[in-house]
Amino acid sequence: MKKLAIFMAISLHATTIANLLEAIKNTPDYKLDNVAVKEMKINKESIKGMLYPSISLFASKEHFNRYNSLIPLPPTESAELMAKNESLPFSQNIDRIGFSASMPIFVKEIYDNKKKMEQLVKATKILAKINLLKKEALLVTYVSKLNYLFKLKKALLKQKDSIQTTYKALKVGVNVGRIPEFKLVRLQDSLNQIKIKISSINSNIAQVQSDIYKLTKIYIKHPINITSGDVKKGDFISIKPLKSNLQASMYDIKAKKSAFYPKLILKASGNRAYAKAYNTDENIQEDFASVGIYLNWEIFNKKNSADIQKAKIEMIKNKLQISKTIKDLNAQIMQINHSINETIKQIKLTQKSIKLKKELLKGAKVAFKLNRMSVDDYLQYENDLTQAYANIANLIATKNTLKANKALIYGENLERIFK
Repeated sequence: MKKLAIFMAISLHATTIANLLEAIKNTPDYKLDNVAVKEMKINKESIKGMLYPSISLFASKEHFNRYNSLIPLPPTESAELMAKNESLPFSQNIDRIGFSASMPIFVKEIYDNKKKMEQLVKATKILAKINLLKKEALLVTYVSKLNYLFKLKKALLKQKDSIQTTYKALKVGVNVGRIPEFKLVRLQDSLNQIKIKISSINSNIAQVQSDIYKLTKIYIKHPINITSGDVKKGDFISIKPLKSNLQASMYDIKAKKSAFYPKLILKASGNRAYAKAYNTDENIQEDFASVGIYLNWEIFNKKNSADIQKAKIEMIKNKLQISKTIKDLNAQIMQINHSINETIKQIKLTQKSIKLKKELLKGAKVAFKLNRMSVDDYLQYENDLTQAYANIANLIATKNTLKANKALIYGENLERIFK
C-alpha cells in the first residue's frame, strides 16, 4: 500500500500538459461526441438503404361472405374446368402465404438526400473535433490559472518568511525599548493578512483542481510546466461545419424539388393460396405471381412547395451565419494578436521590475531596522515585490490562454503548441 502511494505521488508529480491533453480523449465527454458522429453515419446509411430492395413475407387466413377466386381465372379456363367437372379455384375460406418485393429504379429524392447526409456527417465530424479543441483550450486555461495560483501562493509564502525574519530582528529592539511595540503589532497584523490570503488561494486552487479533474479525470497537486510555441495562421475551423451545412441545405432544396419528379419503382409479388373448391369440396392450391415497373408522378403538393421555401430560407441563414462568423473571428484574431504582443512586452518589463524591487526591498529592510522608515512604508515594499511576482505569473497565464484560444480558432493541434 505504501509503495502504491509513493508511485501515485511520483505519477502525479510527473504529469505533463501533454498527458493531460491526451487524457481528455479518455473521458465520457469526448466519447459522447464520437457517438454523435456514429449516429449521423447511421442516419446516412438509412438513406442509402432506401436504394436497396425491400422484401417481406406474409401469411393470411381470410373468410368471404361469397365465393372468391384464389387466382384470376379467364372465362375459357373456367368453362374447361366445368366441362371436365374439375375443381374450380373458388372458396369462401382461403389461406395464403407469399412474398412482396420492391426496389426503386429512379427516385431522385433519395440521391439528393444521400448527398445531404454526407455533408451533415462531415459537419458532425468537424464539430466533434472543435468540441475536443474547446476542451483542450479550456484545459490550458485551467492549468495556467492553477500555475498562477501556485506561484501567487509561493510569493506570499516568501513575503511571509521575509516579514517574519524582520519581525524576529525587530523584536530584539522592542524588548530593549529602542523600538516602539506598535511596529511589532503592525508586522503581526500583516502576517495574519497574508495567512488569510493564502487560505483563500488554497480554496481557489481546490476549485481549479476540480475543474481539471472534470476534463481529464486526473488530480493535479503540483504546478505543471508549460512552454508554448507559435500558432500558425490558417483557415477558421468553425467555418468548415458551416460550409458543410450550407452544402447540405442546397441538397435539401434539390431533394424537396425532387419530390415532384416521376418515380420509377420495380415491384414483384407472389403467393400460394390454399382452399376447398366450392364445387367439389376438394383441397386445392394455386400459385400466382406478378412483376412490374410502376410510375408515380406527383404533380401537385402544396406542402412540398412550402418545404422548398423553408429549405431556401435555411440556405440563406447558413450563408449569413458564415459571413457573420468570419467577421467576428477576424475581429477576435486581431484582438488576440494585439493582446499577445502587449502581454509579452509586459512580461519583459515585469521581469526587470522584479529585479529592481528586490534591491529596493533590501534597502527598505535595512532602513526599517535602523528605525529610519515607517512600518507601513516598509510593508509597501514587501507588497510591491509580491505583487510583481503575482503579476508576472498572471501575465504568463494570460499569454497561454490567448494562444490556446487562437489555436482553437485556427483548429491547431494544442499538443504541438503546448509542451
